[in-house]
Amino acid sequence: MASTLTLPKFPLFDAISRHDPNSTVAAHSLSSRSFKYGELLPDVCRTRDQIYEAAGKTDIRGERIAFLVENSYDYVVTFLAILASRAIALPLSPPFPAPELQYILTQSQASLLLHSAKFASKANEVLKSPWPEPSPNTDPEFKPTLKAFELPKHLGLGQDNTIFDAVTITDDADTEGAGMMLYTSGTTARPKGVLIPETALTAQSRALIEAWKYTPQDRLLHILPLHHIHGTVNAIITPLFAGSAIEFLFPFNADTVWRRFANPFLGSLKVDITPNGAVNTPGKGLPYISLPSTLSRTVSEACSTGATTPVSVDTTLSPSDTSRISQIAAELYGIIRLASGSNSSPDAIGVSLSPQETARISQLAVDLNEVVRPQASRSIPLSNGAMHVNGTTSNPGLEDKFANMCREKITFFTVVPTVYTRLLSTHKALSPEIAEAGRIATSPEHMRVAISGSAALPTPVKRAWKDLSRGNVLLERYGMTEVGMALSCGLEFEDRVDGSVGWPLPGVEARLFDTDTNEIIPPDVVDRSGEIQLRGANVFREYWANPAATANEFLPADDGKGPWFKTGDVAVRRNVPAPAGSGTSGDWARGPMYFILGRQSADIIKSGGEKVSALEVERELLSLPEVLETAVLAVPSGKWGQKVGAVAILDRTICPNGWKPMDMRRALKGRLANYKIPQVLRVVDHIPRNAMGKINKKNLLRQVFLDDFSGDEM
Repeated sequence: MASTLTLPKFPLFDAISRHDPNSTVAAHSLSSRSFKYGELLPDVCRTRDQIYEAAGKTDIRGERIAFLVENSYDYVVTFLAILASRAIALPLSPPFPAPELQYILTQSQASLLLHSAKFASKANEVLKSPWPEPSPNTDPEFKPTLKAFELPKHLGLGQDNTIFDAVTITDDADTEGAGMMLYTSGTTARPKGVLIPETALTAQSRALIEAWKYTPQDRLLHILPLHHIHGTVNAIITPLFAGSAIEFLFPFNADTVWRRFANPFLGSLKVDITPNGAVNTPGKGLPYISLPSTLSRTVSEACSTGATTPVSVDTTLSPSDTSRISQIAAELYGIIRLASGSNSSPDAIGVSLSPQETARISQLAVDLNEVVRPQASRSIPLSNGAMHVNGTTSNPGLEDKFANMCREKITFFTVVPTVYTRLLSTHKALSPEIAEAGRIATSPEHMRVAISGSAALPTPVKRAWKDLSRGNVLLERYGMTEVGMALSCGLEFEDRVDGSVGWPLPGVEARLFDTDTNEIIPPDVVDRSGEIQLRGANVFREYWANPAATANEFLPADDGKGPWFKTGDVAVRRNVPAPAGSGTSGDWARGPMYFILGRQSADIIKSGGEKVSALEVERELLSLPEVLETAVLAVPSGKWGQKVGAVAILDRTICPNGWKPMDMRRALKGRLANYKIPQVLRVVDHIPRNAMGKINKKNLLRQVFLDDFSGDEM
């Protein structure tokens, strides 16, 4: 079939057609292979025609088109091509086992299964495996008649190309039938197909562009799975509307992400110490002296504290050499403090030095060389097989992997809290050069915004990231599959209050509803909890083939503005100290802020007549040094109705002999009211989470607290 390079006048296609055709639309981190906006729409047209050919017709309006495509430019093209055919894009998760994918395919009544060459075997497995019987679809007569079709890989025109096929955007603006279907995570019930029309996708994206200020200058590092709202709307559709670049690095690997962050800044950190001891520093600022990692920890710890006593590290240096290194580091610390101001913390960037200070640092570099040259001039084997040679880490396999890695700086990062936790823990083990470059890369000066969502962000993680990134405060927001993003903190740092998810985004109406009294909580009332209810153009249309579930989740309204969607999440509005909520992030970011208390069904624990927020208890537990991960659950109780139960993964370096319930209660005393402190504790080695870092608390309750379903603690 000959390609017809025309597209309907959907807002997204219209926006893409207006972007600079020579700017980057998508790139692949490790290979640096990239694609331009000028390539995108022609590729969408041709892929749309291939879909028509696979379907055997040119009218597939409203049909569900499933696809298994890796996180890449090909995913973007496939998704947009389905929209262009006015069908429903149904992205599937490749790691899902065949029965789960079959459930989605049959429940959605998908007519096509598109796949890339990479997932040909997965598609074949899904089609060849026995299908669930009876079908999960509500129609008893439904039989799977699925067709599979392999899409060719897009190789791109190359960065030197500036000539692109012209695409005509027609006057046809009818989007009926076009949209996306995502399946809920199934943490509270069997997954449901959420039908999100194109109009809702557009509304969600426009709200985020206004609130988070995506621009063509942004480069977003994409490490999220693409069968969730977070990875699709926040990190693909919205950047496409804005003309931003999307860089794919998947699956997530913390060391690789740090290397990618650091890559644009590695060259500027290297300093040569010449034979006569003079320091040759490219650019401005203090010299960065490259040492083997064991020695650099000695220096950096002393420099950060001004310590003059030896720092205990595992090296082959004599005690006198270790002491001398600490003394040199302490003097460096003093010079830095004087140069940067006595009230400032030492920083290797942007410190103005006098000629005398520069000369003294040069002499200290000579002294340091005399101590470390026997160590730095030979190779030091590391546990991972790499070698330290003259202060740098050499690992041929890794360096080959990173040889073509992109070097443009990342300005936009949006992930789940567990990713930040992992990045924080692995940063400590990085080589000094990459660790420092990573700190620079994630600082507010370079990373414009870093966002956390899809699960509650522990306050200690937020604070630790701010410290590591030199002041970059994580932005929290609230959303769900059915509505996209609904609430958000503001871009200004003062509008990112700990524990809060901010205000309703532009175009989103929100209210709190007391389900116990069936009353709407007035908008000027604070400190009273209720279910979050939402409405606006961002809200989904229906749960596919499940009219009863759809009707159950909407409340009619008599003001003519449409029904309210019941989120099932409980929150409270609270006044916050100025300048938060004064509108500096936008007129939408004013007044009391929303604080999420948790899922009505899983996170609101009713114990002895009191309501306890599981998320509040989890935040306090995570602030304790003994606790690495935790989940707080409602454990059925004959005496109290429900008991507060905690599941915890411990830091065994702090409590090698375990942690008893009484230890936990003592640690939380003064942090929480007595009725909020968990009555039972289970210590585990692993807490299962889904791809977005969420915990199925119903399953966890059955697995961990099975013996607590009857009786009460004495």
